[in-house]
Amino acid sequence: MKGTMRALVFPEPWNVKLIDVPIPKCGPNDVLAKMVSVGICGSDVGIFEGGHWIEAHEPGGHGHETGAIAVEVGENVDGIEIGDHLARMGQGYAEYSTYVNVIGHGKDEKTGAGPIVRNDMKMDEISFADAVGCAINCFERAEFERIEGTPKAVVFGLGPIGLILTQILLNNGIDVAASEPYHHKRSLAEKWGAETFDPNEFTRPTHGNYTVVDEISKEFGVPHAVFEMVGLNETLLDAIDLVKPGYRVVVFGAQKMQYIPYVNCRKKGVELVYPEAMVNSKAEKDYWDEALDMIASGTLDLESLITKRITLEEAVDAFKYYNREEWIKMIVEPQRK
Repeated sequence: MKGTMRALVFPEPWNVKLIDVPIPKCGPNDVLAKMVSVGICGSDVGIFEGGHWIEAHEPGGHGHETGAIAVEVGENVDGIEIGDHLARMGQGYAEYSTYVNVIGHGKDEKTGAGPIVRNDMKMDEISFADAVGCAINCFERAEFERIEGTPKAVVFGLGPIGLILTQILLNNGIDVAASEPYHHKRSLAEKWGAETFDPNEFTRPTHGNYTVVDEISKEFGVPHAVFEMVGLNETLLDAIDLVKPGYRVVVFGAQKMQYIPYVNCRKKGVELVYPEAMVNSKAEKDYWDEALDMIASGTLDLESLITKRITLEEAVDAFKYYNREEWIKMIVEPQRK
């Protein structure tokens, strides 16, 4: 395919531009995909703000939550035809891409990975695969099978992955509480069956040194696993304080450096676990197929997470003025003008 396309580029922190660039050439080992649905991930916002360890300066950026359609297929590529619905495409903030999303995904970086065909799924559904896979990884790394009786879990932070994780926990018979400052996110978790707490209620003038950790312990109980999905050191410290002695804090919120309270962790015997994204190195597996199958099963409410669908032009301001308070998942539709 010849011609130019529109794409976002992120040349430096706090800088995003919409430019025209040549459409990528489809080589003999490539698939050229039309980007249809691209979710704005928290990692993308972190890259834009300069707070994430990943850098993505190529056209299309790090856009990895993609649902795409094959429009050209290289002569050496088997199992993919023009018109197929594709998962695992990357550099998605563009009209077209040949890039496969394997950044930070373990063995795929070494062996090379192709797009995954899922003609049974819609574009929006496919674009959630990365987030769902990350949530499954967090769930499995908590190792609830070691716990007798009904496990208790607390989720700090109800962003998209935190909300998906909450559903997975509940679907597996686990009692769930969540700490989240924004009402509309708490309401979703409550609708699914979780108990929720607003950490902003517990201020010095109203509660002294009584914190949300104290309230969760009192009203919900001490959890067997706490999931830190925010990426703030303060939240990590709360998670360590809250978790049952000898059990796990699963740390997924992204930050460049953390302060770990050695004495607290040592005295409680706390296990800190850091899941990768779509790969569980301990189990030597990735979650692409499992995530796509879970979405296709209809057991997750993903539509409720979509705040708005926007164009590439509108995405420029969406990154500049990203509204964590009001938004859950913004879907960019690169083909729409």
